[in-house]
Order: sequence, then C-alpha cells, then structure tokens
Amino acid sequence: MIKKQKPSDIKKKNETVKIQSPKPTPKWFYTIAVLIPFIFFILLELFLKIINYGHSYNIFIPESKSHPERLVLNPGIAQKYFSNLTHFPTPNSGSFEKDKKDNFFRVFVLGESTVQGYPFVPNASFPSDLQRRLELLYPSTNIEVVNCGISAIDSYTVRDFTKAIIKESPDLVLIYTGHNEYYGALGVASSFSGGKSRLLVNSFIWLQKFRTFQLINNTIEKIISIFKSGNGKNENNETLMEHVVGKSLIPLNSNLFNLGVKQFEGNMEDILSMLKEKNIPVILGTLTCNLKNQVPFVSAKENNFLSADYVFSQAQNKLKSGNFLQAKKLFIEAKDLDELRFRAPQKFNYIIKSLGKKFSYPVVDIDSIFNAKSPDGIAGNNLMVDHLHPNIEGYRLMAKSYFNGMKNLNYLPKGKMLDLSGVTQDSILSADFPYTKLDSTIAEIEILILKGSYPFVPKGTSNFNLEDFSQKNWTDSLAIEVVNHQTTWEKAHVEAADKYYLSKNYISFMKEINAIIGQHPHYSETYQYVIKLLIDAKLFNYALPYLQKLNSFEPSYLTTKWLGSIALQNGKYQEALYYLKQCTQYNQTDPQVWYNLSGAYFYMNQIADALNAVEKSLSINPEDQRSISFYQQLKRLQAQKKN
Repeated sequence: MIKKQKPSDIKKKNETVKIQSPKPTPKWFYTIAVLIPFIFFILLELFLKIINYGHSYNIFIPESKSHPERLVLNPGIAQKYFSNLTHFPTPNSGSFEKDKKDNFFRVFVLGESTVQGYPFVPNASFPSDLQRRLELLYPSTNIEVVNCGISAIDSYTVRDFTKAIIKESPDLVLIYTGHNEYYGALGVASSFSGGKSRLLVNSFIWLQKFRTFQLINNTIEKIISIFKSGNGKNENNETLMEHVVGKSLIPLNSNLFNLGVKQFEGNMEDILSMLKEKNIPVILGTLTCNLKNQVPFVSAKENNFLSADYVFSQAQNKLKSGNFLQAKKLFIEAKDLDELRFRAPQKFNYIIKSLGKKFSYPVVDIDSIFNAKSPDGIAGNNLMVDHLHPNIEGYRLMAKSYFNGMKNLNYLPKGKMLDLSGVTQDSILSADFPYTKLDSTIAEIEILILKGSYPFVPKGTSNFNLEDFSQKNWTDSLAIEVVNHQTTWEKAHVEAADKYYLSKNYISFMKEINAIIGQHPHYSETYQYVIKLLIDAKLFNYALPYLQKLNSFEPSYLTTKWLGSIALQNGKYQEALYYLKQCTQYNQTDPQVWYNLSGAYFYMNQIADALNAVEKSLSINPEDQRSISFYQQLKRLQAQKKN
C-alpha cells in the first residue's frame, strides 16, 4: 500500500533540495583564472631577463664602461629588424651626452646607408661633415650631430628610432630616407618582410622589446629553418643587398609597388606626427640618385609601359642632341620603370614634399641641388659612386645643402657664429678633412666589392674577390684587414700612425690620429696617446691643440701641466700661470711644475711667489741644479729690492 504524502512533507523535501543545490562560483575565482596566464608571462619575462636571454633592444646605450655618461646608437639594434640574419649591419653613430647641458646643440639625422655614409668610412658621411662645419662656425658651442643611418633599413626602423630620439631632447631632426622602402628590413618586398599591414609590422617591432616574444619568435624561426634546411639562401656567400631582396621584381603601379608607396607614406606621416606633437624642428630632404650613368637593373615591357632600357636609350639620344630637359625627364621615367627597385620612385619625392606642406616642415630639395651641380643638369657619376650613394663630393654637397637650409630657417645654434664666408668655410673644412690614404683605400675596395656584386652582376656571382686586389704597400694590407673584419677601423689607424711616427713622418702620424678623433672626439685615450708621443718628440706646439681639446672636456694633471709649460715657453706668462696653478691642485709632487710656476711668477714680476714656488721644487728634488741656480738668482733679486 502506497503511503500518501502530506503537502507539508512535500514542502520540506523541496526545501531540502534547495539547501543542497550548489553555491554560485565566486567572482574572485574567475579573476584569478583570467590572471594566471598574465602572471605566467610576467614571471617568464622576469626569468628571461634574469638569465639574460635575448636582447634589450634599447635604441641608445652607454658608449662604454669607461664612458657611461655618453650614449651611442646600439651597435646591435639592427638585429631587432633582421631577426633571422647572422651578420647584420651596424651603425657608425658617434656619441652624445646622456644629460644634455645648456650650451649644447643636438641634431639627429635619420635615414639609411646614404646617411651612414656608405661605402665610405664614418668621417666622410654628410652628418660628420655637417658637424665639422657647425663646430668651425660655433667654437663656443658643444655640437652633437648624431648619425642614425644604417644600411638596409627603411621607414619602419626610422619610425621606431623616432620615439627614442624624442626622449633625447633634439634641437633639430634631419631626415633623408626612402631608397630602401621595398627591400629594406620588414619592407613589402624584402626577404625580411613583415607582411602588408603596417599595423602588424609596427606591432611586431614593439613586441620585440619583450624577451618572451623574442623566445616565441626565435622558436618559430628555428622550426621553420629545420624544414627549409638545404633549401635556404647561403648568407655567407651573399652581399647584404642580395640577401634582403625577397620579391625582386616590382613593376610600376603594380599592387606591390602601391603597397610600398602606402608603407612609405604611412610611416613617414607617423614619424612627422610624433615630432610635430613635441614641437621638434625637422628638415626633410628629397631623394636623389644616379640618373645619367645608371642603366636600369631589370627592364621589361608590361602594363602598356615602354621598357626601362628603351626609355633609357631614348634619354641618351636626347642628351646627345642637346635636349637636356627632355633627357632628364626620360632618365627619371627609365628609373621609375626599373623593376628592381633599389632607387626610390619619383612618387616618393612628391610624398615628401606633400607631407612637408601638411606638417609645415621645410624640405631641402637635395635632388634638384644634385642635378643643378651636375653637367647637363642631370646627376650621374660626377656625384655618385653607384646607383644612389654619393661620392665624397656628393656627401659634402648634401651636408652643405642641409646647413644652408638650417641657416635660411634660423635653425642654427644660439651662440655667436664666426664671420666666415662660404668659400672660406669650404677651404678650411677641405684642408682639415680627417680622411687618410688608408680611408681612401678602404673605400676603393668597398666600391669594387659593391660593383662586383648583385645587383650589378647576376645573383650568386661576383666580379671581384679580395684576393684579386693588388697590394702595393702596407696601407693596402691594412685596408684589406679592415674590410675583412680582421681588425677594426680604429686599430688600423693606430697601426698606421705608429708606422709614420717611427719613420718621423709626424704630419702623417697626426692625420691618422685626427681620423680617429673625427669619429670619436671624446675618447680621452686617443688624445693622451698622441700628446705623449708628440711631447716625447719635443713637438710641443704640435701637441698644443690636442691638449686644448682634451682639457676642454677632461682637464687633468697632464693637460694643465703641459698647457702651462708650453705657454711659458711661448712667452704667454699669464696663461702659463693660470694652467700651472691649476696643475698643482692635481699633483703637488712634480718638481718641474713648481719650477715652471716659479718662472711664470718671475716673468709676471711676482718675485716672492716665484721664490716660494722654486722652494717647493727644491723640497721635492733638492739636487736639481736648475732650481738651485734660479733660487739663488731670486734671492739676490729679493735682496736688491729690499736695499
């Protein structure tokens, strides 16, 4: 018999069921669940930093342990953009003060290999030439022109640098960029392409600062390399120019061509927006190249266009007939039809000028200036070493063009400028150009390698090997060692200087040292080295400018002693007194300093002070006959004055 449930029993049962139902999950549980992946990646990031995995990728880093107060462009920064390249390009930026002082004028120059000064040594670059001109005209101002050019980069890298440059309080930014836009790091047609989306590429660059992202990226690249083993490019047998080319052929107005245009315009707009927001003065430069003497690399007849080679030959015919304006127009058209885009299309110059107007930034028309300075009004081998890199005369012209732009716009330092004509400036700069036979030979070899490699010859071939270079003397041997990375440029100059010094060719000795100082003007070790050797050779007046420069940023016992001693020898007694008194604050145990100080006092007719100084000298070296004799002479003078 089934027992009938009472309504009250049913109610109690339902209540029991309700009591036994699970409680809702607390909100903090979901919060922790969401935070766990973030906490994991934060801890992983900290761990990777502790074990020093990957790279910091700071744009600017301390110059060295001995010069932590100065910053340089990170020598390894290019690895950030060429992540799968073993031998990546390195900058030659020079250094600048970490803490900018009031009497400083700081200029950053942004760009690629042309800004870097390729294929020449650093001192031949146009930023270096600009710095020397500013230093000549403003001797009382600390001039810093920081060269941020690196080979094979493009506007993605320039954009990334801009953020870091803004933090370093620039007085002016100069920009010359665009030739590498297609094949440069992360460009749309590069073998290191980051894709078609600027947002994704710029996000990739930003994420590179995290070690965790570097770990993920490196892991993916290693996995890919396993499957590509034996099929990839042999980096060691390729030039950098050959290695960066991905999708090599880019017809005019093709989809890839237009993507490159959008990439350049978008990144440049970002760059100028960032600088404008901080009210930083900027001067843009149009892009120039070799029009007259550079045959198109790849010519094809597509999309209803004439072939580049045909247009180039038509340009040559117009040139021969004396129709220079039409010839120039056709040379430009031939360059734009060249499907191997190592030279920026003319459209980029329109973009540069348009963005200059949009952001109210001035544009120096480098392209027009180069053409105006060339025979027939068309730039060629007169100012170029190859398809787009200027020769030394061309780099000087670029520096002067930017300087004239700065002058016209009143973007120069605030201090008093020396009244020197342009001709006088050029003459002094040419005479003091820190460039030697060693540098000239290095450049000669680099140009032979450049023109003997892709794109001047087919991929995978070479028309020049270092072994084929005829070595005529020890300078040639040193140059080959530099090009071969068997020694550094600085060490090669020191070795050359030593050879000249031993043969008593002191002028050439100083030229080699001046080349190093031109690139590293604040390396006190270089000054100490040249000063010691010149003083040992008793070439005191030759040592004087090095002493003066070193004393201007690192005064010491060495500088004050010899500045005072040389001034005394040259009859500048007030100056001698000033430096020798300073010297005694660094070192009071040098009898020669006290003896010279006594002489300075004597010539200033301060006999009592002279006597005290020579007594100090004798207390240190009582056997010194010069001091004894001078002491006796001073005592007699003192006695005569009393009588």
